[in-house]
Amino acid sequence: MGRVWQRLREDARVAGWMLSHGALITFWLLLFGIFLGHMRQRLGYLTAHRPIANDLPCKSPECDFSVFWPAGRLAREHAYHLLYTPGLFSRAADAMLRPGSHIQTFFYPPPTLLAVALVSHLPFEWGFFVWTATLLLLAAAVLRLARVPWGVILAGLFSPAGLWCLELGQFGIIGGALLVAGVVLSRRAPWRAGGLLAVLGLKPQLGLLVPALFWGQRNWRALCAFAAICAGLCLLTLLLFGWGVWAAYFTAGRGQSISVADVAFNPGTYQGWGVSVFWMARSLHAGLALAYAAQALSALAAAALVWWIWRREGVEPLDAMALTVFLSLLATPYGYSDDMVAYSIALAWLVWRRGWRIGLLDVFFWFWPMLCIDVAAKTGILFTPLVVGLAAARTWHRAGLPLPHLPRRAAVLPRA
Repeated sequence: MGRVWQRLREDARVAGWMLSHGALITFWLLLFGIFLGHMRQRLGYLTAHRPIANDLPCKSPECDFSVFWPAGRLAREHAYHLLYTPGLFSRAADAMLRPGSHIQTFFYPPPTLLAVALVSHLPFEWGFFVWTATLLLLAAAVLRLARVPWGVILAGLFSPAGLWCLELGQFGIIGGALLVAGVVLSRRAPWRAGGLLAVLGLKPQLGLLVPALFWGQRNWRALCAFAAICAGLCLLTLLLFGWGVWAAYFTAGRGQSISVADVAFNPGTYQGWGVSVFWMARSLHAGLALAYAAQALSALAAAALVWWIWRREGVEPLDAMALTVFLSLLATPYGYSDDMVAYSIALAWLVWRRGWRIGLLDVFFWFWPMLCIDVAAKTGILFTPLVVGLAAARTWHRAGLPLPHLPRRAAVLPRA
């Protein structure tokens, strides 16, 4: 009987291996084929001289790049009122690109303009490909600076989250690389790590847990470098664009950021790609006050756990990095699946450590950034924070970490 059970377990293991690898290869090739098809159409704007068209599912040319390129143009013209006023920005971007497009509003912080103003010097069609290729190459270089294995780099940058980010023309691919590299380098090269993580100021929601990381390590050199580079980016923005851009951002820009977050949850829109606990609570019909309270509690818990992880001795650096990345997604009130590139890199690195042995759960975690919109559309519920939490819990368990607890005072026995 024992031999029968042993044979059944071996057959189940082989079947699981075949199913996991088959699903991974099949679905990734399908996604990569769709990605190449979309990119080939965009190359036609250059090679066949076709006019730009609205790309699906964004319904705007080159997706999010149709926000960045006009924003860079308006910043160079110091037209900050147009830049941070939604209706005026949409009309100005339509006039520059393609009338009738569904171009989103721009409400990124002013340091983001340092990058988008630079690429806006190029023609729009060429600008997208130069922008995308530059961010991809910079991401690979940053990861190699942190000695990330090449296999992990390729698996992370060309993961479903990475492909979606490249198609959108978003910052997530360089942001994910900066987050992973900065966390990995934080102990052995604190000045460099602080500088890399400070560049996340271009998209600050990715780096909300950086202070908790450095505080847990008592890494004051990295914290000083982080603060100095953040201040330097803000000062450079002020010198190039003037105080007017900051005034516009803190009035119209901040108001627009809040209005985007506060609308009722609609799983068929951009919110279905969301990663925040706030949007998950909204998908469960929570009111604004309750949703914000849930997000605040999640962010505080994530910060406390990151502090505890890096304060504790004996935690494997790879496990600590992966947990920091996963918890950063639970801390941010605003983020999308294209911001899950760091999450994909961390997953790939954990699998690399196991000799590339994968199971169905690994495949599920890796593909989730592209599955989430379909699941949200069919169920009306955003499950992404739960999936990220499950990935963090599994990593925590495999790292052999105990449940954290507050220190307790020793019991005091009553006097006789």
